[in-house]
Amino acid sequence: MQAIAEALSSVTLGAPAQFRNVTVIPLLAPEERAPGYVLLDDALARKLAHVTEVSESGSVPEFLFVNDAEERVLLIDGEELVGARQNRILNVSILVGGRQQVVIPVSCVEQGRWHYRSRHFESAERALFASARAKKTQHVSASMRQSGSRYANQAEIRSDISHKAASHHVRSDTEVMSDIYEQRHKCMEDYVAAFLRRLTRAR
Repeated sequence: MQAIAEALSSVTLGAPAQFRNVTVIPLLAPEERAPGYVLLDDALARKLAHVTEVSESGSVPEFLFVNDAEERVLLIDGEELVGARQNRILNVSILVGGRQQVVIPVSCVEQGRWHYRSRHFESAERALFASARAKKTQHVSASMRQSGSRYANQAEIRSDISHKAASHHVRSDTEVMSDIYEQRHKCMEDYVAAFLRRLTRAR
């Protein structure tokens, strides 16, 4: 905890960048330094790790993460992985050591499918939207206090996805979260491009 406090004490705030209804405030470190880990998306793209069901039959609230490299890999709460028997999101953030394998607690973000689309999960390069992630975190924290487990309220997550899809007029046969992002892709790209322009000019 002391190391975290010391690291945060040197962070400063950059100039705010705003586009439509969103404001981003950069967090600036005094110097660039290697993080000492690889992010999940990068690890999967570089074939440093792989993710599968825990067994041939699978288990909805968990999957198996295998770090095949010496480097540590950081998995972040809410990240979505697609494929295998069913698309899932991570329930917790976890740093996995080199050459380690860990069973990760996850939640389903796709209804109506429980069959293999691929043997390995792939990164979706997106995460559960903020409002649902906040509620999920509350349930996972309560689960840890009550039983030591890290499970979310699956019914609430599915309800949140259904409401989000309805609010954006998105139709999905399996009520899969990815359909929301894919059908709203152009709108999200507008935000990404706008912030990249603003943050680049601010440097």
